Amino acid sequence: MKLPQCWWVAVWVLPCGSLLGNGFYVPVQAPEATGRGNAWLATADSAAAVYYNAAGLTQLQETDVSVGAYAVRLGIQAQTASGEYSNNASWTLLPQIYAAVPINERLVAGFGLNTPFGLSTDWGNHTQFRQIATETQLTYLSGWAVAGYKLTDTLSIGGGLGLSYADARLRQGISAAPSNDFFEFEGNGEALCWTVSARWQPAQEHAFGVVYRSESKFTLDGDVRNTYAPATANGSLNFLTPATLGAGYAYHPCDEWTLEANIEWVNWNELNTLGLTTAAGTMAVPFNWKSNFIYSLGATRFLDNGWNVSAGYNYIENSQPDATFNPGISDANRHWLSAGVGRKWETVKLNFAYQFAFSDRNVSGSPYGLADGTYKSRFHGLMASCEWRF
Repeated sequence: MKLPQCWWVAVWVLPCGSLLGNGFYVPVQAPEATGRGNAWLATADSAAAVYYNAAGLTQLQETDVSVGAYAVRLGIQAQTASGEYSNNASWTLLPQIYAAVPINERLVAGFGLNTPFGLSTDWGNHTQFRQIATETQLTYLSGWAVAGYKLTDTLSIGGGLGLSYADARLRQGISAAPSNDFFEFEGNGEALCWTVSARWQPAQEHAFGVVYRSESKFTLDGDVRNTYAPATANGSLNFLTPATLGAGYAYHPCDEWTLEANIEWVNWNELNTLGLTTAAGTMAVPFNWKSNFIYSLGATRFLDNGWNVSAGYNYIENSQPDATFNPGISDANRHWLSAGVGRKWETVKLNFAYQFAFSDRNVSGSPYGLADGTYKSRFHGLMASCEWRF
């Protein structure tokens, strides 16, 4: 099957990311939050508040440093008219580092390094949809400088800046038949974003949190290659990661329990039409994704001996319509189950979390019907961190 030239670019660029369950957004950024189903915006009582809700930093009376990592394995099976395929699932490790430093009784500064977007897929060269995606990889790293300020005894605000680096490697096949031919772009760039937040705790039992993170707009400069071109050519892709808005309510009926519910909106509508520029000019790249919601619910039980256990649930809505579906992302309505455990000593705390996610999706009407079929995902995630207060 021969695709028109504009669709070569469109279907190729679509997989800029991962298949974590919400486009290429990675919402889980600390095990103490993840174990509770990532329902943590209103709690935000460790250095991880740097990302989740900077206003929560005002709860810290001491310097707090947290170092951790998230290991995730993303497995997907595709059943199409020509056969059954599996992506080359492997474990990917993502860093999570946070620090909070009290300046005075009302002001706390925070710094962080994490990966809120990214990951990769590899379907190989012999699928029915190889002309849409064979291999994609987005390496993404964000540094944060934020602060929380206590306006009153019950109300705090927060905000700051983030600087992100993105490196994308995107590859697709040229011919429809199984082959090793390819068309590839690889580029990188930096972008700024900002965040504002608030936390209100009118009583010991109740807390509310809200956080907004802006979009990040990149120009990824790099190289274009293909099997039949005599030399590498220059290319650039305008690319963005979306704005998010989240709100949460935490109920703390006693010292032993905290329950929380969050909702987060992700503005994928911003990822509408992008542009790929080469020596031949700029081509419009239609994504036409739709904004979606993430629903989170969880609970933590605190034990007398310093241990705590958590459990939670996420439901993440699909953001990718059938008309622009791409197996390189393979988004779907996805369920996430989480569990966590932590142990606190006088100045040190260890946190661990496990996730399992699943989804089944039937796709009909994908570009030229190449990706029509049934897609089943089964994901596993492991998180760990060590936190020091001094």
